[in-house]
This record gives sequence, structure tokens and C-alpha cells, in this order.
Amino acid sequence: MKPNTSTPHAADVHALLQAEYAAMDKLQHILNQETLLLGSSGNMQELSELVSRKNRLVDELKDFARKREQLRASWAGNSSSTDMEAFLETQEEADALLALWQQLLLLTASCREVNQMNGAIIKLNEQHMQHAISLLRDTEPEDLNYDAKGSTMTIRQSRLLGQA
Repeated sequence: MKPNTSTPHAADVHALLQAEYAAMDKLQHILNQETLLLGSSGNMQELSELVSRKNRLVDELKDFARKREQLRASWAGNSSSTDMEAFLETQEEADALLALWQQLLLLTASCREVNQMNGAIIKLNEQHMQHAISLLRDTEPEDLNYDAKGSTMTIRQSRLLGQA
């Protein structure tokens, strides 16, 4: 497929990919900091600030993805069959753009992996906390239910409420 007359300039595409890569690099740094804090039972305030920064970066990355898709779609005439690599191959300095695109894909995959690992750490910490709470309450985690407000109560307590 040939590009239409509104083909973006390679410099614009390169600047967009560079900015997206820089934002993804910042995200990776934040995710790594998050991993350290989660592993060390670090400062909750610092963790909260990291999560806020991470959310802002994710929003920024979504904007970059939208802009990138708009560039690709304008070139492809809104055809969804043309992928990003095919689009980049049509640009001046295609080799440099394709190399940058591959670096961005690798960095994105790395961030996804670290984020999933952090999610697993959070889930494990939550399970440990739930177990500790059940020990303090002298109940088993399986014996806990949640009320309408999200508070925990034992099965015995929920039966009492059901009988009332």
C-alpha cells in the first residue's frame, strides 16, 4: 500500500518514538523503585507517590500510543491491516526508526514483566497480611466473609446477622 499525501515527516515520527521511549524508560525506573519498596516493606507514603507518578506516566504513554496510531492510520488510510513496522519502513531513515521501534517494544515488554512481578508481590503481601489478621482474630482466612462495606467478619458473625 502506498502512503497518501498526508505522509508524516520522518522527523515527526522519530520525535514521537523518542518521547515515547523516554517516558517508557521513566516508567521502568519507577517500576524498579516500586519493586525495591515492596520487597523491603518500605515507606507507604513513598510507595503512594510512586504509584501516582506511575499512573501519570501510563496516561502519557496512552497519549503517545494514540498519536502513533493516528500517524499510522493517516498513512494507511485508516486500514487496520497495516502494522507499525510497515508504516515505519516507508519513512525516510526507516532503519533508524525500526531500530528505535524495536527498542521501544523490548522496553515495553520489560516494563510489563516487572509490573506483573510487582503485582505478584502485592498479592503475596496481601495474603500474608490476611493470614496475620486471621491469627490475631483466631480465625482461619477461609472463615472470613465481607460485609457490604468491605469489612471482614467471620462466617459465625455473618450467620448471626443472617439470623437477625
